[in-house]
Amino acid sequence: MPNAIRSMIGCVIATVACLASTVGAQGTSAQRETTFSPLRADAPPAAVAVPVTLVLRDVTLAAALEAIGREAGIGLVFDRSAPGLDRRVSVRETRASAAAVIVRVLDGSGLRALVSPTGQVVIAPRPRSSGGAAVGGAVRDSASGAPLAGARVELVGTRYATVSRDDGRFTLGRVPAGDYVLSVAQIGFRPARVPHVVVDDAEASAIDVAMPRAPVPLSSVVVTPGHFGLMQPTVGAQQTMTRQQLEGAPQIGEDIFRAITRLPGIAGNDLTAQFHLRGAPQDELYVSLDGMELIEPFHLKELDNALSIVDVKAIGGVDLTSGGFSAEIGDRLTGVLTMRSIEPRTDRTHVSAGLSITNARVNADGGFAKGRGGWVLSARRGYVDLAMKFTDATDGFKPRYGDAFAKAQYDLPWGGRVAVHGLWAADDLNFVDSTDSAVRSRYRSGYAWLTWDDGVGDRLRARTVLSTSSLSWRRGGLDFSSRREALASVADRRTHHALGARQDWTLDVAPWAMLRWGGDVRRESATYDYLDWRRDYRVDATHTDVRFVYDSTVSAVAPDGTRYGAYVSARMRARDGLLAEVGVRDDGATWERDRAINPRVNLSWTLRTGTTVRAAWGRYSQAQALFGLQAGDGALDFGPIERATQRVLGIDQTLPKQMRLRVEGYDRRLGTVRPRWVNVVGDIDAFPEVGYDRVLIAPSAARARGVELFVSRDDGARFDWSASYALASAVDVLDGRDVPRPVDQRHTLRGDWSVHPLTNRWRLTVAGLWHSGSPATPQSVQLDTVYRANGFDVWTRWSAGALASVRLPAYHRVDVRWTRYFDTRRGRVSMFAEVFNLLGTQNERSLYTNVDFRGTNATFQQGTSHQVPRIPTLGVAWEF
Repeated sequence: MPNAIRSMIGCVIATVACLASTVGAQGTSAQRETTFSPLRADAPPAAVAVPVTLVLRDVTLAAALEAIGREAGIGLVFDRSAPGLDRRVSVRETRASAAAVIVRVLDGSGLRALVSPTGQVVIAPRPRSSGGAAVGGAVRDSASGAPLAGARVELVGTRYATVSRDDGRFTLGRVPAGDYVLSVAQIGFRPARVPHVVVDDAEASAIDVAMPRAPVPLSSVVVTPGHFGLMQPTVGAQQTMTRQQLEGAPQIGEDIFRAITRLPGIAGNDLTAQFHLRGAPQDELYVSLDGMELIEPFHLKELDNALSIVDVKAIGGVDLTSGGFSAEIGDRLTGVLTMRSIEPRTDRTHVSAGLSITNARVNADGGFAKGRGGWVLSARRGYVDLAMKFTDATDGFKPRYGDAFAKAQYDLPWGGRVAVHGLWAADDLNFVDSTDSAVRSRYRSGYAWLTWDDGVGDRLRARTVLSTSSLSWRRGGLDFSSRREALASVADRRTHHALGARQDWTLDVAPWAMLRWGGDVRRESATYDYLDWRRDYRVDATHTDVRFVYDSTVSAVAPDGTRYGAYVSARMRARDGLLAEVGVRDDGATWERDRAINPRVNLSWTLRTGTTVRAAWGRYSQAQALFGLQAGDGALDFGPIERATQRVLGIDQTLPKQMRLRVEGYDRRLGTVRPRWVNVVGDIDAFPEVGYDRVLIAPSAARARGVELFVSRDDGARFDWSASYALASAVDVLDGRDVPRPVDQRHTLRGDWSVHPLTNRWRLTVAGLWHSGSPATPQSVQLDTVYRANGFDVWTRWSAGALASVRLPAYHRVDVRWTRYFDTRRGRVSMFAEVFNLLGTQNERSLYTNVDFRGTNATFQQGTSHQVPRIPTLGVAWEF
């Protein structure tokens, strides 16, 4: 019999069964009308909520349904000839509700279950998809029944996400037909998951989610001020930016580090992905992925580290602490950036592929071992030269880069989890311009690590990380003059290898007290093989002759040693709303022949619901990295351990209409600062160590302080926005006077505004940035006249002028990004169009001076180099 006829007969039989059931019901109670509605696993009638235990292997769907009916003692009506009932299925359920088992076995069969209030079940063909149905509902306190506002609601693995309004209601808009998992999270309540939310065409789904109160565990309470959570809500902290907001924000290269710069207290420039946190350089930030510390996590080093090596699609959650972090993190002065990879889907394989003018990527995740195990794969290939065609960069600049990430995890039978991870990144560049420079470089980095999370009883938990990493640099080339004469040559080879182990323990002493302790040790080795030469000129005392002189730097060292750290801290809930953590940390490195003991104190005080004050005081230290010698400057001795004291105070306030306000003040003082070689003019140079503006800065102290304000609103409607203001100062103390650091931006304003329908079918985001001018160092030009028998020559030498003696004009930029999603039968397609620097603003980056000779006259012309101009970007992705 043709399938179409069979399907029609199935519909007729199902309809007759429904009518017969209705007539029977009317015969017994004339005032009660029996209706059939789609069977839901989360709220079924009592008759089909009975628990069943079944083990079936490779049976037909029809046989499985009959077995479920017998086990539950319910009647199921269906036509055996209906398409899909002959498919083979396996069932393994232990005390699961009959409704949930029925919904699961029907998933993907083209059939659905209809149920009456009395528990009569009819299996009928699912209507052809015509666009889905509206999905909404309400979130409430299971104990009091009071509505819960601000709960994060999402259909797992989809773009459908929102927050509940003041009355507890939420709307996800029109959702395509299918079987979904609904996730709800709210601080102070146990996270809720509603499996098998079945959406049928034209039948709206109203979901009532009752959330039981759950005291936030001490280990989950955020006690550090300056904490920002991105992408993934947690039990103890509000989310600053959702995944939809972060991925929909304008950003060159779809880069997680660039997206983070939208937060207050962060400064950077258009070209680089690395950022300065509260006036500190990038290397003072502790960066980790799934417990592994990342060293040099950037691509395109000749472009000032333009992109990070971690694909944003592989990231499941991010936590940034901009100051006052507690004792478990050491050997860093300023902040902590913790990234977590995505949790894989274990029910099926999920694949995403994307293409833009900056990179091509593919991501996949899935499960194994009947859902106990999961895996994640991510790979990117970059070709940023296409984007650079929109800038003033030469066509000959064609870098190649790529990265890959892999993870496999397994949930142990007794409750622990073991995971293995790998991260690899590569960069290659071959560039020749006879009027500028010739560059050839090759960078490789690789990480492999194992994590083991487990517990001993209910109160003691441990995490172990075993790791290995390897980095290698090879770069070389020449700098040319305008006369195509070689001015400098560089040959640089470096390697770094490390083996490490880390263990962290947490003991719940009582509901109001917790102890944490742990340590890490890492054995490291590095090699430096460096050679450069540079040409200069000398004019004799009579100004009648000039000669060339050459200077060279040779560095060949292979340091090794052990870095170690240990800590202990106690966290206590002193009274309702008041929580304190006191800890101490010991850090050191054998190559420093020194150690630092750093006490730290953190306080969190919830004055009332929605108002929390946080404070931190602590001492912090950072040894010079074994890989951090400035070999190109001949600096082959490790500097002293840098030491700082931080004080941070902040208030987090929840306002009406789902608005949040944060105000923080900080003060960081460095008493010991290592001397460092830097290029102070600000030009981008492939070989900065031979640059004319290379100078040694040796501060006696340094200080960073400021006040930050951040306000945001996301009420689950069609608009969300955020705005921030920062008043900041970052200075080095040189010869008794305060000299502003290059990122000393006194006033900074940021704003993001997004509009989207309830379904998030599309999103339009406009972002703006304004900050006061950064300090700049002008060029100094020296002219030397050499007299000849028939005239004279003029030789020109550039050098750095007075350090940070001028200010650039204020910076301002507007970006826009539009993203569109298309739901198809084979997954979801997304497209985006973005314009970076929409208004084409020419923001100044540095100052330069040109000299124009006309006869015996010399004219000095001062100009400015600019940041990135307007750059349009397009991209498309397919998820299935």
